[in-house]
This record gives sequence, structure tokens and C-alpha cells, in this order.
Amino acid sequence: MPMHRDMDLIRDLMLRFERNDYSIPQDRTKAEVAYHAKQLIDAGFLVGQIISTPSPGKLEPTAFIIQDITWKGHDFIETVLENTVWQRAKEHFVEKAVPWTADLILEFLKSKGREALGL
Repeated sequence: MPMHRDMDLIRDLMLRFERNDYSIPQDRTKAEVAYHAKQLIDAGFLVGQIISTPSPGKLEPTAFIIQDITWKGHDFIETVLENTVWQRAKEHFVEKAVPWTADLILEFLKSKGREALGL
């Protein structure tokens, strides 16, 4: 799966969770969403719990409970809210062939905001 598709899902999930919408996007599986919710919890963007089931050699995330969005999570939502800003950020990362992380996108968009303000 292309990395930008994962980042689009992360953005979509964060925007959904902010609206208290915990539904699974149509083109995704519950396990895929649970995996990304786990990543967002581990990265400090969300507070929640992951329900996992045994799989050969590991536990697979299969469901999630989101309790809250952290300050860092709200910062991420604010930076990716506008579609045009999000598209420009994606183009920049693809053009530079730089691996995406939610933290890196957050910092990149914050720096662009500081530049726009002349800071």
C-alpha cells in the first residue's frame, strides 16, 4: 500500500474522531483501522485502547476504543484540516521522496505556518 494512502487514512481518522465518528471508512477494513488507531495512540495523538486477537506469532489489532484526542492530536488536526494545505504537503513529501510520519507532517506544516507569519 502506498505510504500516502496510509497518511490519508490517518488524516481521515483524526478528522472523524474529532467529530466523534468512529465508523470504518468504506474502502478500509476494521483491522486496518485498528492498526492505525494503535499507531496514533502509540504516537501520542490519541488516548485509547486496542483490542487484539492472537495471530501466529503476534497479537493483531482488531478493534479500538478512543477515549480522547491529546493536545498533540489536536495540533495535527489543525495543521491538516484544509484540503489544499494537505495536498501541498503530500506533494512536497512525494516530490522529495521522504518517508512520511505523522510527527514529521505536523512539524513540516507548523514550520510552513511560521514562515507564513514571518516567524
